[in-house]
Amino acid sequence: MSSGSYFPPPVRGVEIPKGNDKNRKRLLGIPTVADRVAQAVVRNYLEAQVEPCFHPDSYAYRPSRSALDAIAAVRSRCWKYDWVLEFDIKGAFDHVDHELMMKAVRQHARCTWVELYVERWLKAPMMRGQEMVSRTQGTPQGGVLTPPTMLHTFLSCV
Repeated sequence: MSSGSYFPPPVRGVEIPKGNDKNRKRLLGIPTVADRVAQAVVRNYLEAQVEPCFHPDSYAYRPSRSALDAIAAVRSRCWKYDWVLEFDIKGAFDHVDHELMMKAVRQHARCTWVELYVERWLKAPMMRGQEMVSRTQGTPQGGVLTPPTMLHTFLSCV
């Protein structure tokens, strides 16, 4: 991968129901097996760079942390505080600015081949049925790299 010769193929877009409302849909981007392996390599590298930047109370998509860990923290603190702060951005994956994402990746990665591949994955077209759709913003959910590292890398620099 360090040679820069890998080019990700288009991502297959699949709509799935979102929550209990069968009319609401979430678009998943299904990468190929080779793409998943390549994304795992980049994720492992980036995760090591970005992990120290997170607040200790950040639990989403973190290695060795789960929703149950977050619940345990809430339970222990509910006796100390009478308020709760929850952070959720509606459509965050759909509206990620590619240029801002790349700025964040460059700040943390400082590695040419990682930057190259992240940019290629961000810009890789999506196949929706038989139609090839180019992407200028957003990152599809469903890949190895997108949730854990990409969005948090982006948010840590905004």
